[in-house]
Amino acid sequence: MGVTRRIVLPTIRILLLAVIAVAAVRLAFGGDDDPAAGDEPAVPSVEIVQPEVPVSLGTVVNTVEVEATITADAPTPVRATDGGEVTVLHADPGDVVEKGDPLIEVVFEEEGEPTTETDDEGNEVEVPGEPVRRFRTIEAPIAGTVGEYDVLVGETVAVGDTVGSIATGGFTVSGTLSAEQQYRLVSGPTAAEVQARGGPAPFACTDLRTGRSASGGGGEGGDDGGGGDAGGAVVDPMAPEQGGGGGSSTAISCTVPAGVTVFDGLAATMVIEAGRAENVLVVPVTAVEGAFETGNVWVPAADGGEPVETPVTLGLTDGEVVEIREGLTEGTMVLEFVPGGAAEEEVAPEMMGGQAG
Repeated sequence: MGVTRRIVLPTIRILLLAVIAVAAVRLAFGGDDDPAAGDEPAVPSVEIVQPEVPVSLGTVVNTVEVEATITADAPTPVRATDGGEVTVLHADPGDVVEKGDPLIEVVFEEEGEPTTETDDEGNEVEVPGEPVRRFRTIEAPIAGTVGEYDVLVGETVAVGDTVGSIATGGFTVSGTLSAEQQYRLVSGPTAAEVQARGGPAPFACTDLRTGRSASGGGGEGGDDGGGGDAGGAVVDPMAPEQGGGGGSSTAISCTVPAGVTVFDGLAATMVIEAGRAENVLVVPVTAVEGAFETGNVWVPAADGGEPVETPVTLGLTDGEVVEIREGLTEGTMVLEFVPGGAAEEEVAPEMMGGQAG
């Protein structure tokens, strides 16, 4: 009995393990005894189906939303339009003035008209005229509240010197455009609707302008796209900087109307409608290679072959669909995703059909 436990049973256990190991190897490396099986061609077990969408009629509203900040306008400097000695301050700091109101009076001397006299020898000589005192008034360049003066009575100023400032009490809404937003605003809209966080109801913001800021960065709004100003725009130095990186960014700003109560530093959203197209041909933006003026779509081949690359002329876009102005007709089927694009790669696993063989 002791021999059975010490020798026979362990031996049987080893043999059983060896049989199991051999069977596992055959299963792993193909235990099919049919020699012809290896000659059959491999058949793919999964087939990728490229989704298609029809060209349809729709309405495209090109609305661009820009995150922005409301900032108080910097005081407008008052510069001397004439040089001389300050004699009178016509307005005190804190006074409200209109454009053209007198602020400062200066006096200066000009040479008088020369006269001709005859000397003792009978020769005519020119004699300089007596100096003439002239008074000039420096006027307010803009309506607003007079700030502290930078000069005193009796001080001499030169043309172009800053002598004071006027606070307009105005506010500006400023944001930064991404490259994609710049392309969508090339039509040059002139107004925007502003939604101030925790502020009044949305209001119209006029004098919409765009341009390169002095310095900028990346981020969503930091790319200037290499484009020029849209709609005769000018640079807005008050536009906030965003992101990191070098180069200039493209700022967009507008003026808060008088009577709208806002505060410096308030966050806001600028909603800009830059065009509307109704009853036009549209396809998803994912179906188009290109996003401005021209692009390409892929039309499935009738014989089931490779899709045909088809050039198209683009119109407005709302970020989800894009207007097709030329190149396609209503009802034409196109691939929903550009072949090889990132969007197609992301959804391909979800679109796979067929059976495992």
